[in-house]
Amino acid sequence: MVLASAVTAVGQMRHGDHLLLGYDTDEERETVLAAFLLDGLASGHRGLLLPPADMPAGVALSFLEAHGCQVDEEVAAGRLCVDAHLATPEGLWDLDEMIRREARRAVGDGFLGLRVCTEVLRAQAGKGLKTLHDSELLLDPVFAALPVLGICQYDNRVFDETELAPLAGLHHGLVGADQVWRDDLLTITRTFAPPGLALAGEVDDTNVTAVARALHAERARPASGARIRLDLHELHFIDVGALRLLVFSALALSAVDGTLVLSGVAPHIQRVMRVTGWDRVPGLRFEPDGDTP
Repeated sequence: MVLASAVTAVGQMRHGDHLLLGYDTDEERETVLAAFLLDGLASGHRGLLLPPADMPAGVALSFLEAHGCQVDEEVAAGRLCVDAHLATPEGLWDLDEMIRREARRAVGDGFLGLRVCTEVLRAQAGKGLKTLHDSELLLDPVFAALPVLGICQYDNRVFDETELAPLAGLHHGLVGADQVWRDDLLTITRTFAPPGLALAGEVDDTNVTAVARALHAERARPASGARIRLDLHELHFIDVGALRLLVFSALALSAVDGTLVLSGVAPHIQRVMRVTGWDRVPGLRFEPDGDTP
C-alpha cells in the first residue's frame, strides 16, 4: 500500500522530522528502524524505542545485532533505551509530555538529540482511532521545539489505507529505507513487498558496477536469496553491457536453482532481448504486468 505523500529516506531525516512508516513486512520495519537508530548512535543521539508491549530491551532491540550493534553495551551506556509507556492503557494520552521529557533528559545527559520510534496496537488506538489521532496531533509542537526526530510505525497488515490516510496528514511525510544507489542517472531502491530491487532512470557503463554490487548483495538477503526480482517499470534506458550483466546474473542463479525475475520491462528492451535470444536464457523470467508473486 502506498500513501500519497512525500517519502524521505531515513538517512536524510533531520531534527524536527515527525514521519510515518507504514510497513508491509517485518524486514521493512527492521531495515528502516536499524538505519534510524544506528545513524543516531553515530550522530550523538540517544535512541528511544516505545514498543506496543512490555518487553526487555535486549529483545525489543535484538534486530540491531544483525547490523553489528552491541545492544547490551549500548543499553547499559544509556545510548539506547526501551520504554513500555505505550504498553499501558493511558500511554497515548500523555505521549507528547513523555517525549518532551525524554528529549530534555537526553540533552541534559550530554546527547545532541533524541531519536524516538513509536508503535501502538490496533486495539489501543481508540474508537475510530480517535485516541491515536489526538495523540499524534499533540506531538507536532514537541518536534518543532526540541532536538528530536521521530518515526511512528504502522503495520499495513493491521491498519488499512482509509485509517492511515488521516494519520499521514498529521506527520511531515512518510519515511522509507535508504536508497541502495543514486547518481545523476540511476536510482536503486530496495523493495519489500515483494522483496527485490527497483531500478529507475538509466543504466550505462558509468553505473553498471553499482547494479552488479546491488545484485550480489541481494543474493545474501534472506528475503530474496536465489530468487531476485528487479522492478524495471521506471527504467528508461539500459545499454547492452548492462543487459549482459543481467544475463550473466540469471545464469549464475540458474546454477543454484535460482531465478532472476524482471518486472515492468519496457517494450524496446524486450525487443532487444528477443533479437539476441537473451529472453530464453536459463534462470531469466519476465513477470507480466499486474502479476506479483
